Amino acid sequence: AAGKETDMEKKLQKTPLEKTLYHSFLLLSTLIIFISLTITLYFDISRQRKDMDRVISGTAAYIASMPEISEMLEHGYPNDAVKKDLDSLCDNIPNISVVTVCDRHGLRFYHTDRTKTGESYVAGDETAILNGASPYIATGYGTRGSQRRAFHAITGKNGEITGYVMASVFTATISARHRYIFFVHIGIFLLMMIVSVSLTHTFLAYLKRFMMGFDPDELVKMYIRQDAVMNSFNEGILAADRDGRISFSNETADLLFAMDGQSLVGRDLKDIYPQTGIERILETGETISRRSFIAGSHTLLINETPIRGDRSPSIQGILVILYDQTETLRLSDELSGAQSMLDTLRAFNHEFLNKLHIILGYLQTGETKKAMDFITNSSLVSSQSIRETAACIRVSRICALVIGKMMHAAELGIHLTVAPDSSCLERDLLLPTDSYITIIGNLLENAIEELTASGSDIKEITLGLYCRPDCTIISCEDTGNGIRPDLLSNIFEKGVSSKGENRGTGLYLIHQIVSEQHGEITIDTEPGEGTCFTLTFTRKEN
Repeated sequence: AAGKETDMEKKLQKTPLEKTLYHSFLLLSTLIIFISLTITLYFDISRQRKDMDRVISGTAAYIASMPEISEMLEHGYPNDAVKKDLDSLCDNIPNISVVTVCDRHGLRFYHTDRTKTGESYVAGDETAILNGASPYIATGYGTRGSQRRAFHAITGKNGEITGYVMASVFTATISARHRYIFFVHIGIFLLMMIVSVSLTHTFLAYLKRFMMGFDPDELVKMYIRQDAVMNSFNEGILAADRDGRISFSNETADLLFAMDGQSLVGRDLKDIYPQTGIERILETGETISRRSFIAGSHTLLINETPIRGDRSPSIQGILVILYDQTETLRLSDELSGAQSMLDTLRAFNHEFLNKLHIILGYLQTGETKKAMDFITNSSLVSSQSIRETAACIRVSRICALVIGKMMHAAELGIHLTVAPDSSCLERDLLLPTDSYITIIGNLLENAIEELTASGSDIKEITLGLYCRPDCTIISCEDTGNGIRPDLLSNIFEKGVSSKGENRGTGLYLIHQIVSEQHGEITIDTEPGEGTCFTLTFTRKEN
């Protein structure tokens, strides 16, 4: 029982944040109610005073316009019938305290208090109206206290002023009405405060239910913990709405896209990740996994998955998870590079032994001159060139092919090099390795044959191999005689060749691979200058 009471007390106790919210809402409500009622009180009192002034001014004007009043003053003595009419009028008009009818000398012909009839009234307030002033209202003091008085002139048949009418209300009556209005507003204020307190409690209870029973300070602590956890992940995390606007990003994601401390929140997802499949995800609800993307110096593996609402199965946006593979791929490249170098060295060792056997054969047959020429041409392929080629081309079979062609070209006095910015990794290959070997082997062999047959002084071949996750570009440029214009239009047909009959198979095979893989091939040739073949392959979206 004691334990249950303790739990109940904890539930009834408000946390500091709840107290702050409670007091803030209550203070705001009190301030709004107070300002509103103060403004209303001011206008109600002003309106009450104006209404009272209109009543006494209208009463005085009405009495002054009565013909019998003017006749009574001209005759010079009170009229009992007129007194009865005025008594009835004063009884039927509320809020009128005193009505007085006086002649120009201040003699009272009528007064609501019969004891005052026949006396003279001289207070100074009437001087202006007797001198022809427009009707006016003034505050004066009489035997019964302060009054609010309205004066109106009475004119005779000739238009001269024969007297005046004064209608007044006691200031005490006005003050009493003002107090009534004030206390009514005080009552309204108290009632509104009770309603405000009740609504504040109701709002906080609803807010707590909306927040699944958590206190506001608990949610703040959870958010801080969650933010710290999300930012501690090595993976980058992005959340985007249906329009592709990023609504959340952790620090890792900001760093991966090199934002220099700026958050990605508010930016369009396509601006930083053009390959996003958000339209496809919103349409099909499928998850897109393991898509490679290069962001600056980082190689990322990206997964995109739909975000669904708690109460609705519809997709509200997408969640993007970024895995930084830069360091892993660097280590993998080092391992594959070492393996490729070993494979290359093995191939180079076999080739070297073959060359030693050739040199030995020349020496044994006494052909010393041929042995010397063979050694000279073989030295054209340096170990440095081999290392650079192996560093660029990390696929061992392709690398061995290129080095073999380099050595073959060197024997024929041709300088074959690989473009220094070339890059070929196993994971980036879009085609089967055999297809690369067919393409590169035939391009290099054709270039070697062309330069061997040409009489060009400069015999050079440059191979460019650029493999990226979504694109592969292969270029082969030579300094031969170029392709004749009459052969250029059907150069890829089987049997078409500038080297004679029973040739023309290599470019035919290359064209077949390009067609099967939906690639593109361009030829840039100029007679006497050389030829450059460029093949482009791109990843096709499913």
